[in-house]
Amino acid sequence: MPDSVLIVDDTPVNLKLVRVLLSRQGFDVRTASTAEEALEIVRSFRPSLVLADIQLPGIDGLEMTRRLKADPETKSIVVLALTAFAMKGDEHRAFEAGCDGYITKPIDTRTFPGLIREYLAKNGVGAAPSVATSQASSPQDETRHTFLANGVEQSGRLISSLGSDFDSAEALSIVQGWAGVAPTAGFPEIGHYARELESLILQNGRGSMVRTRELLVRVARAFTEAIG
Repeated sequence: MPDSVLIVDDTPVNLKLVRVLLSRQGFDVRTASTAEEALEIVRSFRPSLVLADIQLPGIDGLEMTRRLKADPETKSIVVLALTAFAMKGDEHRAFEAGCDGYITKPIDTRTFPGLIREYLAKNGVGAAPSVATSQASSPQDETRHTFLANGVEQSGRLISSLGSDFDSAEALSIVQGWAGVAPTAGFPEIGHYARELESLILQNGRGSMVRTRELLVRVARAFTEAIG
C-alpha cells in the first residue's frame, strides 16, 4: 500500500503543484484548503504525513499541528510545516508546535518527492515505491502544465473582475501563488509580472486599475504563450 499524504494549503495552484508531484510518484494524496477541513479528513483518512502551510485562514497550520500531536490517535502522523515566507523564528515555532520538519516555498520540484520519502523514513514510516514515469509526460512536465493551465484561467478571471467585482485580497493570493511557483517551474517572465502585480496590489489596492489591467494582460499572454 502506498504512503498517504494530506496536503493543507489555501492556494489552489500550490495545492495542485504538490499533489501532482507526489501522486505521480506513487503517493496516495488528499488535499484540504483549511485546517478545519484537514482535521475532518483525518478522522477517516489517516495519512502517513501531513504537509501544512503555516499561514491558513481560521485555524493556522501550527495550531492544527498541536491538535494532531495532542491526540493519541493522530500523534504519530509526520507533520511538515510549509511556508512561502521564511520569517525569523518560523522554524523554531514550527518545531515548538510539534512539527517534524520545515520546508520553505518555492519547493524544488526535482527533489521534493525524495525529500518527503526521507522524512517518512526518518520517522519510521515505509517510503512509497518510486513509480516510473512515461516517456510522454514526466512529473515535472505535468506540474508545469497544471500551473500554466490554472494561470490562464485565473488571469482571465481577474481581468474580467477588474470592475466593481475586483477582490484585492483574492488577487493578491493568486499572484503570490504565481510568484512562488513560476521561478521554480521555469517561467521567470511570469514570476516577474507576478511580483510587479503583488507590489502594485499591496501599495494601491483598487487605486491603479489601469496598470493592474496592463500587467494582468501581459501575464495572461505569458501563460498562454508558455502553454502552447
